Amino acid sequence: MRILRSLGWTACLATALHAGAGTAAAQAPAREFVSITGRVVDAVTREPIAGVTVVLEGLGLRFETNVSGEFVVERIAVGSYRLQLTHPEYNPAVGDFNVLRAGGFETAMAPVVQVGNELITGIMGVLTDRSTGDPLGGARVQLDGGLGGTLTDGRGRFMMEELAPGWHTIGFSQFGYATRTDSIEVVAGRVTNVQASLSVDPVQLSPLEVVVERREVALQKTGFYERQSEGFGEFIDREDIELRGPAEMTDMFQGLPGVLVHSEGIDKSIVLRSGRIGDLEGNFCYPRVYLDDILIHRGGEEAAGIDHLLTPGVVAGVEIYPSTAGMPAQYSSTGASCGVIVIWTRR
Repeated sequence: MRILRSLGWTACLATALHAGAGTAAAQAPAREFVSITGRVVDAVTREPIAGVTVVLEGLGLRFETNVSGEFVVERIAVGSYRLQLTHPEYNPAVGDFNVLRAGGFETAMAPVVQVGNELITGIMGVLTDRSTGDPLGGARVQLDGGLGGTLTDGRGRFMMEELAPGWHTIGFSQFGYATRTDSIEVVAGRVTNVQASLSVDPVQLSPLEVVVERREVALQKTGFYERQSEGFGEFIDREDIELRGPAEMTDMFQGLPGVLVHSEGIDKSIVLRSGRIGDLEGNFCYPRVYLDDILIHRGGEEAAGIDHLLTPGVVAGVEIYPSTAGMPAQYSSTGASCGVIVIWTRR
């Protein structure tokens, strides 16, 4: 699984080789030799990575990064090259880059994703008053006659994780209400959503409303599903990604409301609704991008180039906020006026 598709060095991840103006490069001698310094960092923590094997294809040159994550090529001709980066704890990176003059650059490698049992198997739901529809907080939710249980929160919500697949008995009780008990089937790797209600009178209640869906542990812990339930923004989870079958990251955004996939030659970038003000002039304002809650691209005039950042196979979910309306407070700071994209990786 390869994280970096190209070392074309997008603005959000790399400091390009300190190149001069295009005219100066064009006038450079055909066989001018220069010295360059490369630095390899962790794509998430931005810490330097020591012990990365660096190979320049076609030149027979092989280096290893030092404790500062750096390697030096003392003498290399101006031109285009293909670089290979490998490390046992990181996904390999392969890409092309141009050497125009002496200088330095930085690139990133993503840690190997250890994907184990990343799916939740359990029951979650909401308990309400049958007559008013109001949520019932502090109600007892009991599993299999007392083998497990929990209480509903102030919004009537509850969740029980890590349940064995199969049929379970679930009971609901609250002071002043008639107790009810139902049987629910739990499916491996799926969350069973339950809509239940209690009545103040011992009357025949309607059957439970049950919906089975897939939920990933990584997204559950980040509050992804809770924000999704609030109805603001666009959300793509792992199941959506697999249904779409994207070849590149930008393919996941095709057809989403308020999202434009903008092409510039072979490169594609994402423009959100609030960033299309300059559409007639062809000047876009690009969204901010967060990776696992770390700001990696500040947005503005330069595109994030997310196709060079990740491959769809390592993504657990994506949140898209085309405007500041309804944007979560943690992402709505100054500079978010052109929208925000939040990417969560599988862990």
